[in-house]
Amino acid sequence: MNERIKKLRKVLDLTQQEFGERLGIKRNTIATYESGRNEPIDAVVSLICKEFNVNEEWLRDGIGEMFKAAPSTALDALAEEYSYSHRDYVIVEKFSNLSRKDRDVILNFIMEVAAGCYDVSEDTPAIPEGPAEIDIDSAVEAYRHTLELQKKAAGRSSASNGTEAEDKGA
Repeated sequence: MNERIKKLRKVLDLTQQEFGERLGIKRNTIATYESGRNEPIDAVVSLICKEFNVNEEWLRDGIGEMFKAAPSTALDALAEEYSYSHRDYVIVEKFSNLSRKDRDVILNFIMEVAAGCYDVSEDTPAIPEGPAEIDIDSAVEAYRHTLELQKKAAGRSSASNGTEAEDKGA
């Protein structure tokens, strides 16, 4: 890999100092990579590839072209920049290919769902956010609260039913 780092730097017409500055690495560290005394850690290899658009397989093993092919579309560029999975790519692509009207319908639906999630009465027990350990005492208390609310509601309906029965009988 040391020879390929040196070759890359020379193709880019950069000094060791300039190459290192672009990566946030000292000149002497670049020199140790090029001489073969040290090998860059994976994070540095990834940084070199990202900063200079280098094909990682070429840098590590000498296979393929030195530079990655330029993305053919804006979506390809986004996918590369943000490390989209195939699923991410398909979602963004399908959404982007919708008409403006259809995208607005979907976004409005998402906004309505989000707003509905925050529109809960104070009697509703809070739902813990994010992955948290189960707090058994809190879960039991929330369940107890729910049962008490159901009991109150049932008491109101039977009381009103009883009142109606008494009214009918009188």
